[in-house]
Amino acid sequence: MRTSLYVMILLLLSGSVAVGIPSSGQDPDYGKATKSGARPLRIAIVQMKSLDHDIDGNLKQATKYADEAAAQGAQFVLFPELMATGSYLSLDTWDSAEPSQGKSVLWLKSTSKRLHIWLGAGFFEASGEDFYDTFVLTAPSGDEAGRVRKQIPAGPEGYFFRGDVGPHVISTPIGKIGVGICAENYYCFAASQFLKDSADFIVMPHSSPDMSNGGGLPSPPGTRIASWYAKKLGVPVAMVNKVGRSYKPPPNEINGVFPGRSAIVDSDGTILQSMDDQEGIGIANITLDSGRKTRAGQVCTGVGIAELTIGGSEGAAAVADEYARAKNSYESNPVRKTKALSISGKP
Repeated sequence: MRTSLYVMILLLLSGSVAVGIPSSGQDPDYGKATKSGARPLRIAIVQMKSLDHDIDGNLKQATKYADEAAAQGAQFVLFPELMATGSYLSLDTWDSAEPSQGKSVLWLKSTSKRLHIWLGAGFFEASGEDFYDTFVLTAPSGDEAGRVRKQIPAGPEGYFFRGDVGPHVISTPIGKIGVGICAENYYCFAASQFLKDSADFIVMPHSSPDMSNGGGLPSPPGTRIASWYAKKLGVPVAMVNKVGRSYKPPPNEINGVFPGRSAIVDSDGTILQSMDDQEGIGIANITLDSGRKTRAGQVCTGVGIAELTIGGSEGAAAVADEYARAKNSYESNPVRKTKALSISGKP
């Protein structure tokens, strides 16, 4: 498992330094277009711990953060990948999966409506006989605006859920929102789709551990990936990661820590938030300005993004090999099918 996790971390990059919350209250002109066509949006990233198998407890904690962010004038609040589910993936994670319209989605809808904000978070979804790593966005009306499933599981993640090819840009009244879930931000398909679909801003929910204590690799700051996308596309980027220990005892040992280091980078490349390793909220006013979009012919080629990937071609090949083995195991696992069906309630 250590080797598998080491391979996985080759593509799991995240993080950043120092929390600051701007003045409270919301300017009534936030969100209105200027004469140049630029529109401000007040966005919050929530860096929090997620306890394994404690969906109710995690959602209760998330409610406090959502309330706090809204009180600070946030119009859009972003939570990490698998926020409600926990911190590690293992076979017993299947027991914490939810149906497509389970507790997490109902919480997102009700909280969005109560606070009149946009809200995005990830959960572990059971649909039919499969499991998915799913991000859901809800609107201030309380309706689901869209959902994105992780397309390429990171190495050994493939043992636990299916990758799902689908759109990674959600069209909303506030703009086209590109969604990259953790490691898939380091694949060219995501960046290329954001460019092709002319995303107005990008959100990157992560659940990316620093595994250096267990013989793996450290997790770089979130400013690294957020700045790369902002420069290449000319749009704002919000990256959020978890904090806290990631531990599972032998035989499937996991020994790491979620370092936080979340970030918000504006469309002109300005770093607006660079958080540390503590729980908290980062808030900033991003600028949605189509005039800043690069409209490049392409931003990357091949499978992975060379400037971001750790380990070079050898590391990329190792990740692909691990994922192939994991995918085969997942496909043939009868327990997976039975558990998914028992939760989803439908074939």
